[in-house]
Amino acid sequence: MTNPESETSPDFVAIGHLSFDINVVDDGDPSSHIPGGASAYAALTARNHGYKSGVVTSVDADYPVGEILTEIDVEVVESEHTATFANYYDGGERTQVLVASGARIPEHSIPADWRKPKVLFVGPLLHELPTECVNWFEPELSCLVPSGWLRRWGPDGAITHAAQLPPPRGKKWDIIAISELEFQDMSEEELMKLCDVLCVTDGGRGARVLSDGTWTEIAANPAEPVDLTGAGDTWAVAFALARYEGKSISDAGAYASAAAALGIEAVGMSGCPTREAVEARLG
Repeated sequence: MTNPESETSPDFVAIGHLSFDINVVDDGDPSSHIPGGASAYAALTARNHGYKSGVVTSVDADYPVGEILTEIDVEVVESEHTATFANYYDGGERTQVLVASGARIPEHSIPADWRKPKVLFVGPLLHELPTECVNWFEPELSCLVPSGWLRRWGPDGAITHAAQLPPPRGKKWDIIAISELEFQDMSEEELMKLCDVLCVTDGGRGARVLSDGTWTEIAANPAEPVDLTGAGDTWAVAFALARYEGKSISDAGAYASAAAALGIEAVGMSGCPTREAVEARLG
């Protein structure tokens, strides 16, 4: 469903499942199906920074693609279901259950003129993409948020997390961004075989970035949270855009922290920040 009026290919491409979240807080009533997905947060943030953005995804017709991803070109792999997660919150702790999964995203679903973007953002939610998908593209900068490749689930759908990413199967990523919770059982040495820059985010405690053998601490930007969904994705894409535009590790980290703070002060994807808002947040 690419925009027929599009005259040029996207210079920002995001790939991965779009999804629905059903939230249950402290045994309350379940929420409605809330649209989400790392690729959606990324593409909207890039669009709001002036990039011509495109998304390659797999969803059922129930996901409001046209309503959510306005002014963004979208290539959809047909799927019987949209990836759906039930999130059970109890005293701040979350148990996540897989309700439904979308279809795999094959290489041939990538339009030929989308393969050389300025920035590539890959955000698998499950295992819809092979780990060597970075080889499908020739971006100027690549960014991976690999949470979906770490997820495991059994017959009951309850999600657990692996302690390591699959070994490299092609060229390295420029940037990998993961959470502190995901990182705590991982090997720093093995991760650096996969990327040049490793970002580890830790919510309100800030983030740290490993580059050229040196860790840089990034302070969190103070915020009054309304919705924490998508915070890590917003941080990652803002960091990638800042690095693409030439900012240093520390400046890109500060920019990403400001973007994430803005994101969590609004509900859902309405918080995907503009360049102007982030710059104003930075003072």
